[in-house]
Amino acid sequence: MIQFAPEPGSREAFDAFLRHLLAANWEAADGPMRFSPDLTLSDLADSVFLQNTRRFLAALADAGSTPATVTGNLTRAFVRQMFDRLILPAHFRDITPRFRKVLNEPDVWRLHIARIICEIAGLVARRNQRFQLTRAGRELRAEAHAGTLYRKLFLAYFRKFDLHYGFHSRNVPGIQQTLAVTLWRLDNVACDWTPVRGLAGKILLPGVLNQLQAEIVSVHNEEEWILSGYVLEPLLDLGLLDRNPRNDWPLTENCQVRITPLWQKFIHFDHWAGGGQ
Repeated sequence: MIQFAPEPGSREAFDAFLRHLLAANWEAADGPMRFSPDLTLSDLADSVFLQNTRRFLAALADAGSTPATVTGNLTRAFVRQMFDRLILPAHFRDITPRFRKVLNEPDVWRLHIARIICEIAGLVARRNQRFQLTRAGRELRAEAHAGTLYRKLFLAYFRKFDLHYGFHSRNVPGIQQTLAVTLWRLDNVACDWTPVRGLAGKILLPGVLNQLQAEIVSVHNEEEWILSGYVLEPLLDLGLLDRNPRNDWPLTENCQVRITPLWQKFIHFDHWAGGGQ
């Protein structure tokens, strides 16, 4: 659990530091937590989410626009086209055609989330029942703007998108509400390989950890499963975490994670002089 063994007066300073993080404006260039757009496409090569999003934006640009279904999703024809273009887990790509004759947008979850985040970020809009790129979408899909695009997607994902939608099995709103502290803790504890087992207690605030544990309603549930769904898996897709072993299967408590060189270039925190383990 996040703890700090303070010298006289240091506990108050540490609590003030955490409050400063929680109240931070993620968009600010001079806050306690900053996200740099100064990234090249080469820096972002391991971000599956960015690569898939750029492929989606390119396909939409090529089409000019594409119809939306009555439920507000991409059509099956467009989804089928994107299924062949996206970076997808090998087992998913192999098994899906055997069991699904048609593909709806939510069936290809990486496309579904990319489309939603693009709308939230103002890169794609629905006009006259058709999806099309906005001016920002047309500009930022260029290779020269990859870093700015990535920053916009990251902020839309974690600040505007409801993470519970991405992991609807359990509702732990405190994770998203206190994510600034969680990222700061990961910046400290995951500089090198660290086990997923027990990680929640090291990076979540105590009240959030209690909220997470209250959602463990079965002996088959684990806090690592919930933490991964809300935080670790999205960070892996964004290329900000690495995993051991490296494979396409969901994280388990037996895996290890660490922050990546991309994280170190992209995410910057004010230094807490007193530490805090």
